[in-house]
Amino acid sequence: MRKHSKLITVLLSVVLAVSLMLTVFIQAFASEMDEDDYGYGNVATGDEAEEYIYPVSMEVVNAPESVTILNGEITDSTFWSNVVLHIVYSNGEEYDVNCDGIESDDGIVPPISEINGYTGNIYGWYDDDDTVNLTVEYYYDYEVGIYADFSVKRIDDPHAIVGFEVTKLPDKVFTAPLFTGSRKYVDDEEYEKWVNSLDVNNSIANNIDGMEVTYYYANGESITVAFNSSMMVGCLQWYALYNPNIVDEYGNYFGIHVIDEGDYKFSVSNDANGEYKIYTAKSTSNPNPSINDESTSDTPAKPSGNNSSATSDVAAKDNTNNSTANNGVVATGDFATSAIIAVVMLSAVAFMFVFKRKRMF
Repeated sequence: MRKHSKLITVLLSVVLAVSLMLTVFIQAFASEMDEDDYGYGNVATGDEAEEYIYPVSMEVVNAPESVTILNGEITDSTFWSNVVLHIVYSNGEEYDVNCDGIESDDGIVPPISEINGYTGNIYGWYDDDDTVNLTVEYYYDYEVGIYADFSVKRIDDPHAIVGFEVTKLPDKVFTAPLFTGSRKYVDDEEYEKWVNSLDVNNSIANNIDGMEVTYYYANGESITVAFNSSMMVGCLQWYALYNPNIVDEYGNYFGIHVIDEGDYKFSVSNDANGEYKIYTAKSTSNPNPSINDESTSDTPAKPSGNNSSATSDVAAKDNTNNSTANNGVVATGDFATSAIIAVVMLSAVAFMFVFKRKRMF
């Protein structure tokens, strides 16, 4: 029994020595992993950890009250140069940034140009509606960023298209409607069968020769365009797209979409400002229908011109990439801690076993 106990004691001593050597190795290995595998920089190394600086807030502190729009583009050359951002960084530094050049493909360079090994950019974009809603985005670590929103009054450029109307109906007098009731939808199981049953000769969309559309500029001027089948660039039995190849000197485009709505009715929408209107074509039962637009809520409202003061909202910062999960030191250190705990527990068991064996023998 004593020989067996001595053998067990020797084996436990060996296990204890190997465990201690493993602990020393892990700690040495962890201390050497002081570089970020992804090359982002700013890697923490014990007490000498570098501070990860990032923007914590951004707001628009100055902006014009209005902006001029033409064909969905801002025509005020000085608009962005009058927009000022206030940016606060995590280290307490604060900056006022002028947004001149923010609309370019590369945006503008932020006050602290490089964060976590990535050169940041600040961009500006907007939605053109009754008011112009603008967003300023600041990307500072690949897909991580913050943004600020603000709105200003929308003013139509004097040469912007602000409205249209059909001022002359198609010449053709239709003897039968293309269809009655509601139009089938593309996802309807019977759609293909329905389309093939339609007689294109009864399609208003495909027979608009002689139709005239008058477009109105913001400054009160107008231009009238006559349409015919030679301008067609795409069609179905109930739909056709027309391009008169007319673009005025201001960049306005006069293409239209014509759609059969059933029962001799048809809709016209234009690409100049997106309005949508419904009319009734000539027919044997009604050879001289009213040329008035029959649309109601389908016609988009024109810009109201109401003032909208500049405001801003700051999004909560995204710390997704600020995590230390990819940091070699932190990840390995967690493993080393677990290993040390395991070694201590194993050593304690071994010690108690040896001590108990000594008392027993």
